[in-house]
Amino acid sequence: MSISLSSITTTTSLFFDIAPHAPPLAIPSAPFLRRPAAAKTRLLRLSFANSSNIHRPESSGFDSSSEEKQGSNGKDKFFQATSLKEILTKLKRYGVSGILSYGLLNTAYYLTTFLVVWFYVAPAPGRMGYLAAVERFLKVMAMVWAGSQVTKIIRAGGALALAPFVDRGLSWFTLKFGFKSQGKAFATIAGLCFGLAFLMFVVVTLLSA
Repeated sequence: MSISLSSITTTTSLFFDIAPHAPPLAIPSAPFLRRPAAAKTRLLRLSFANSSNIHRPESSGFDSSSEEKQGSNGKDKFFQATSLKEILTKLKRYGVSGILSYGLLNTAYYLTTFLVVWFYVAPAPGRMGYLAAVERFLKVMAMVWAGSQVTKIIRAGGALALAPFVDRGLSWFTLKFGFKSQGKAFATIAGLCFGLAFLMFVVVTLLSA
């Protein structure tokens, strides 16, 4: 069986057309061949490192920026969840019991902080007269009020935690003293808190006058 030269040529051309073309080999130049063996090895290493760096995927700052954004969003959600507005919204769900819980903590804060500031933080020098005592009272109350603005979220969180217990206590107080509704019992307790705070402020101020 005879095979013609043209068929061999056609088959060979088809094979090389289908097969992937190999990259051309780099022929070393004459100056490269004349260099010492150590220099040749160093140049080969550098060329290999450069070729590997070319094909290495570059890391963009998009992933890091997206991770930072996700972290900041998580922190923002955390602070939003613990914001004062949301705590007060949850506190309002308890109705008068939530308001009473917040009012009781406010009363305790103002009474305690006022006494600490008046007698320990800025103690009175002694008898000062009624006008000076009133002026001192206003200054101390300003300091106490400034502190209340800083600790408002803490007191609101504490009031939210105590609201279920205050609700039970208000129900017991309403039934024990025969109030017709929890609103009237709430008004009585709030009046007692205001009266106690006012009496203590007046007594401490007069004693220093």
